[in-house]
Amino acid sequence: MHGTKCLRRGGANMYNPENRQYILKNSLGISYHVYFEEGRGLCIRMLSDSKIWSRGYVLDKSAINDFAAALDKNDVFHFFYQTRDGSLNYGHGMHGQIETRPVLNSRDPVPWTKHVSLILLEKATVFFYVLRYQSRHIISMQTIQNGKLSRPVAIDYVENACYRSIADHEGKCHLFYAGSDGLKNHLYHRTMKEDLTGFNPPERIFSTEFSLGSVSATCTGGNKIHVSFGVSGDGFYEILYKNLAGDREAISLYKGENAPGHSGLVCSGGTVYFFRAADGNLYFRSSENDGQDWTNEAPYPIGNNIVCFSYASNHKDENIFPGEIPGNFTRGYKLAFLEQDRIKPVNVKKPQTSTETEILNGLETKILQLQKHLDNIQNNIQKEFDNLQNELTKLWLTQKSFEKKLIYLDGLYAELQDRILYEPEENKCNKKIPPSYSSESFHSLPAAEEISREDA
Repeated sequence: MHGTKCLRRGGANMYNPENRQYILKNSLGISYHVYFEEGRGLCIRMLSDSKIWSRGYVLDKSAINDFAAALDKNDVFHFFYQTRDGSLNYGHGMHGQIETRPVLNSRDPVPWTKHVSLILLEKATVFFYVLRYQSRHIISMQTIQNGKLSRPVAIDYVENACYRSIADHEGKCHLFYAGSDGLKNHLYHRTMKEDLTGFNPPERIFSTEFSLGSVSATCTGGNKIHVSFGVSGDGFYEILYKNLAGDREAISLYKGENAPGHSGLVCSGGTVYFFRAADGNLYFRSSENDGQDWTNEAPYPIGNNIVCFSYASNHKDENIFPGEIPGNFTRGYKLAFLEQDRIKPVNVKKPQTSTETEILNGLETKILQLQKHLDNIQNNIQKEFDNLQNELTKLWLTQKSFEKKLIYLDGLYAELQDRILYEPEENKCNKKIPPSYSSESFHSLPAAEEISREDA
C-alpha cells in the first residue's frame, strides 16, 4: 500500500498518522484490521457480520509501531514492518499461512522510526523507508521481483522525512517528497522507471522559502493525480492543492494563523475530498470536477474519537482510491466520505447572505452535536453489551466448575453404592470415605479459570 510518512508532533488530538490503523476489505466484503498493540507486537483481526472484532492474531511479536499493510488483487495480505532490533521484514499470506523474510538488517540494534511504506505492483512489491545519513534523511527503496530481493537504492535526500507514495490506476508508482537545494524548499514528483530499478529525474511541483510538509496524493478517474501539501512560516499556515493533469497554479484550500491540524485528500465515488482534523473535529471541502471548484469548508459529522485509518478495498461495490482516511471504531469501524448523503456541503458558487450563513452554520453545529450525542449513546450501548458478554462468560466458567464438581460427586456416590452392595457385612459398620475422596481433595478442584484453560 502507498504511504504518507511525516515527522509530526503529537497533540491532544487523537487523529495521528503516526498511529494509523490499516483496514483492508477483500472482494467478499470481509474486513481486516492490522494494528500494533503494546506488549503483543503487530496484530491482525477480522470483523464479524455482527460488527464485532475477533481477538487479534499476532503476526510478529518483535515488531514495533512502524509498519504498512496492503491487500493485492487476489485478496492476499502483505505487510512490511520494523522489528525491535531495527531490522526491516516483509510478510505475506500467499500460501495459506503467514510467512516472513528479512528485507534490511540494521547496523544499529536500537530501532528508530524509518517511516516504512509498501506498494504492490503487478510485477513487483516495492518497499520504501527513510534512513539517516550525516544528520540528514534519505528516502530509499527495495523491490521483490519473482521472489528475488533487490539491493537498497538511495532515491534522494528528504526534508523532515516527509514523503508520499502511490500507485495510479495504470499501475505506475509515483513518489512525492519535500527536498531542499540550500536556497529553497521544493515539492518533488517522480515516477518509477519501467524496469523498476529506480525513479526518473524529479519534477518540481512547488518551490518556497518556507517549510513544506503534510504531503497527500490521490488519483481520480482518467488517472488524474491530485496532490495537497502544507506551507508554513512565522505566524501563518497554508494548505495548497494542485491537479497535476492541469496547467493551473496551486490553489489554497486553507489559510490562517492557526495550525490546520493533520490534512489530506480522499477520492471516493469520483469526488475529491480535502479534510483536516483539528481539535477533535473533522472539517472538509469537496470538488466534483477534478479540483476546478471547491465547496466552502464545513464540519463533517463523524462523531468522537477520530482515528487515522489507511483503507483499501477490493469489494466491487466500493469506488474509493486506497489511502489515508479519517474514521472511528463505531460498530466495527466507520469511515468519512463513504456515506455521501450524510451531509450536503455548501457550494462556493451559491451566493449567501449573512443571515443564511448564520442559519447554515447553526444547523451544521447542531448536526455535529447531534451526531456526537448519538455516537455517545451507541458507545454506551456497546459498553453495556461488552459488560453483559463478560458476565455471560463468567457464568459459563462457573457452570463448567459446577459440572466438574457434579461429575466428582456422581463418581463418589457410585463408589459408595458399590461398597455398600459388595463389601462384607462386618465391614459396613466401619465404613469410611476413601482417602482419595477426602474433603481436602474436594476443595483442591481446579478453579473456574483453570477449567477454562483446560477446555481451551
